[in-house]
Amino acid sequence: MTHLLPTWGTPAGEVTRAALVAVGFLALLVSAETAKRVFRAPAEWTRKLVHVLGGAASAVFPWAFSTHWTVLGLGLASFGMLALGKKLGRLGSVTGVERRSVGELYFPISVYLLFIVARHQPVFYLIALSVLVFSDTAAALLGAAYGRHTYTVASDRRSIEGSAAFLFVTFLCVHVPLLLGTDIDRAASLLIATQLALLVTSFEAISMRGNDNLIVPLATYYLLLKLTPAPWEGVAVQLLVQVGLLSGMLLLARRTRFLTWAGGVAAHLVLYAVFSLGGPPWILAPLLAFAGFLVIQSVSPPDTSAEGSLHEVHEVFYVSIVSVALLFLDNSFATLAAPGHPLGKGHPFFVPFVGSFGATLAIVGYRALRRRRFRMSRPVAAGLAVVIAWIVVAPLSLGVGPSGLRRAPLGATAMVGLLSLALYLVGRRWLRPHPAGVKDLRLQALCVGVAAAVTFPFTAGAVVGHG
Repeated sequence: MTHLLPTWGTPAGEVTRAALVAVGFLALLVSAETAKRVFRAPAEWTRKLVHVLGGAASAVFPWAFSTHWTVLGLGLASFGMLALGKKLGRLGSVTGVERRSVGELYFPISVYLLFIVARHQPVFYLIALSVLVFSDTAAALLGAAYGRHTYTVASDRRSIEGSAAFLFVTFLCVHVPLLLGTDIDRAASLLIATQLALLVTSFEAISMRGNDNLIVPLATYYLLLKLTPAPWEGVAVQLLVQVGLLSGMLLLARRTRFLTWAGGVAAHLVLYAVFSLGGPPWILAPLLAFAGFLVIQSVSPPDTSAEGSLHEVHEVFYVSIVSVALLFLDNSFATLAAPGHPLGKGHPFFVPFVGSFGATLAIVGYRALRRRRFRMSRPVAAGLAVVIAWIVVAPLSLGVGPSGLRRAPLGATAMVGLLSLALYLVGRRWLRPHPAGVKDLRLQALCVGVAAAVTFPFTAGAVVGHG
């Protein structure tokens, strides 16, 4: 039998298939440009045409290519062509949308990364790629056509209708392949698809400037790995908790001036990540810190002309990034550490995790005590903020947590708060960031991260010894 193409896996076959994909992509770009220039097709439509057909071509990569180097070469060529077209103001069919977005540049990166991690699990690869291609397209086109209830994420505008379309299509992209391509039963598949769709839709809802093209497929694959081995009862509990957290944060965003709609979605993702990866003992610290933030906002509201009153996605991100990173480190070492390794025993990152929330609350509390309502001196405000934040977060969190209530962890959490605030005050005097600017939020996160790292050696041994 004569083969039309060289044998799969041979160098000649690899090059031939790569060349066919490259020619097909060039033809797709030419067709999109023709549709835009000759037929005056909207750039959003031609952009999604390239998105869908390019994604459909990428679906065959696990079967077409035997090495990631081929996909890397195709990805670099695609990235370079799109980046050059964007810089020169060409390829308006892909880069000519009015909103600020670099999603077209993230697309080849995400396909390559997905190929690396998921090519040996083709069903998961197809699910993650389908969510990237079809869910995103449905959200953009249907949201633009029918979106009436809008919300903002920084400078981007989204619609609830678009997010609903993303949720529904994602559910189908997960549920149908799991039923047809795996041995997962119907009930588990329904729950997994619902949970994953809700989570990924939340990520997409708070993404900015096209970074959902990178986040969505990788998050989908990660969640498939986490959810598919779990019993359906466990998935049901996780889903109920997530729905409760999401409902609570969105209700808070609607009834108060503490969170925007997108900020509420981001806050629920942080709380759910803590519950999902750490369990109930870990979620108490962020809940207590969150309650402290609410009290501060009501007792000493910020000057809206200087600091604003609604908290956006980027504020939730920087306030929680250190704590979430510590949680992931604890989870990762517990799973991946070699047998007998000290960091694989107990929960050595739990104490700095609690301390990081107390430290962030101390910084916010200090700023509140320095406002017009109190006008305390710097030393008094700093000392009072650290003490109050420590009392609010640390004793109860450590008492019910895996570390237990012991003197060394209690002192360490106070040390994290004190050192964080001291570093923050020095950084503010040196950098002088705007109180409502991103630079100030980054400074806060950096100070908390440094303080947690410095105090970690004093707590890891005690926690591991009692793990």
